[in-house]
Amino acid sequence: MDAQITQDDVIYFIVTDRFFGANKKSVEPSDTSIHGGTLDGIVEKLDYLAELGVTAIWVTPVYENIAKTDSSEPYHYYWPQNFEKMDKRLLDGTHLPKSTAMGTFGKFVALCKRKGMKVVLDMVVNHAGYGAKGKFKPDWFNEAGSGDIKGELSGLPDFNHDNPEVLDYFVNNIEDWIEKGKVTNIRMDTVKHVEPKFWHYFKSQIRGEHPDVCLIGEVLCEGKDDVARLLEYQNYHDFDSIFDFPLCTALRSALIYDESLRYWLARPRLNDNEPLGVLDNDNPFKGGYRNANRLVTLLDNHDLQRRIMSHARTKHPGIGAGLDWAVRVTKLCLGALFTMRGIPQLCYGTEIGLEGWKGADDRDLRRDFPWDAIGNDHHAKPHLYKEHQIYEWTWDLIRLRKGNAALKYGTTITLWSDDLVYAFLRVATDDVALAVINNGYKPMAGPIHLKLNTSVIPQRVADALASLKHWKTAQPLTVQNGEALVTVDAKTIDIFCRNGV
Repeated sequence: MDAQITQDDVIYFIVTDRFFGANKKSVEPSDTSIHGGTLDGIVEKLDYLAELGVTAIWVTPVYENIAKTDSSEPYHYYWPQNFEKMDKRLLDGTHLPKSTAMGTFGKFVALCKRKGMKVVLDMVVNHAGYGAKGKFKPDWFNEAGSGDIKGELSGLPDFNHDNPEVLDYFVNNIEDWIEKGKVTNIRMDTVKHVEPKFWHYFKSQIRGEHPDVCLIGEVLCEGKDDVARLLEYQNYHDFDSIFDFPLCTALRSALIYDESLRYWLARPRLNDNEPLGVLDNDNPFKGGYRNANRLVTLLDNHDLQRRIMSHARTKHPGIGAGLDWAVRVTKLCLGALFTMRGIPQLCYGTEIGLEGWKGADDRDLRRDFPWDAIGNDHHAKPHLYKEHQIYEWTWDLIRLRKGNAALKYGTTITLWSDDLVYAFLRVATDDVALAVINNGYKPMAGPIHLKLNTSVIPQRVADALASLKHWKTAQPLTVQNGEALVTVDAKTIDIFCRNGV
C-alpha cells in the first residue's frame, strides 16, 4: 500500500478528542473541556472505518498544547506550546504507549496501516497557543502586525517566518515528524496566514529529501471567485493538493439552497460570455488548477458555518416531509461528492447526518460522535431513519467509487447544464461513467436527451455508453440515435457505470 494520498483514496477527518477514547466523558456539545477522545480510541474504531470503506484518516494536531484558557481547554489541539512531542491527553494506554515522543505517532501510523488505512497528520506552523510566547524566543513572533500574514489569527501568537531562525526550526521540526513519527501525509493548517518564504524553504528541503510526502493545504477561501487565489498554492507553492472549498460552496448553494446549477457548477457553453462555474476552472490552459483531480473535495469540516445536514434541516425543517427532503438533499450532495473529480473527504459523522452549528465559537460544530447510533455490524442502526439512510447511501457510494476507474481518475466532460439539470461524463482510459443531477422538486416529465457529440467525445466513449447500467437498479442506459436518454427523479442523482453496487 502506498503511504501517500492518491486519487484512489477516501479521506475521513476526525477531531480526535470528539471521536472515541477509553475514558471519554459524555457531555453536552456546549462543553468546551477536553472530552477524552484519543488516538487509542481511533485505533479501537478502525474496524468501523474499514467497514465504511475509508482508506485514509486525517487527525487533528498531536503537539503538546497549552493547559487551558479562561473559557476553554484545547480540545481541538490547535494551540501548541511544544512542537517536539505529543500531548499526553491524546494517549490513554489501551493500544499505544503513553510516551509522548514522536515515535508513538509512528506506532499509531503502523496500526492504521495494518487495517489498510493511511494517515494524514494536521500540522501547524503559523502560530503558538494562547499564552505560549514564553516557550519560544521573543523575536520569533510578528508584533503589532495586520493582514492575513502578519496579523494574529484570533489573537494567537503569530510566528514570523521571515525570521530565518523560525524557518529553520519549523522545517527541521517537520522533518523530525516525518522521520520519527512516520508521517507521509501532511494537512497544513492556516496556510494563507504563513509568510510565503516558508513554502520556498519547505519545497526546497522537505520536498528534496522526502519527495513522497504529500502536502495538502488548508486555504479557507470559499467563493467561486477565489479560485485564482487558491491556484497560487497548487501552482506556485507546490502543494500536492488543496481543499476545494469553492466546490463545497457550489454544491451547498445549488443542491440545498436551490440556486442555479449552471451558475455554480459549469456553464452550458452556448456563448463565451456566460459566467464560469466552479468546474469551468479545471482547465490549466485557461488559468485553472494544475490538476483538479488532485483537489480534496468536501461537504463538511470543523471550520465551516454548519454541518451539511444542518444546512439541509435549515432549508427543510420539521418532521415527516421536512426530514425526508433533508435526507434526500444530503444524499444528493454526497452523490455529487463521490462522482465529481477530486479526492473525497468525509468529516466524522457526515455518514450518519451528524449536525452542528458555528455560533460564537466552534464547540457545537465539533460535537461528539454518537456511537450509540452504530450497531454491532458497524452500520447505523436500522430504526434510526436519518442515520441509517445516509450511512447506507454513503457506504454504497464509497464502493461505487472504488469499483469504477472513471470516478477516481476520469476527465470530466459536461453534457448538459441548465438551472435545474447537470449531466456529466467521467472518462478514464478503459472506463466511462455518466451522472445526471435533477435539482428540481419534481421528477423529470420525460427523458432528457443528451447528445453524444463525437467532435467532443471520442467514438469509443460514445460506444461504451450503451453498455452502462444504473448503479442501483442495473437498468441499462438507453442510447439511441447518438443520444443518451435519462429520466431522473426529484432532487436526485442517477449514475450509470459498468460496476454498480
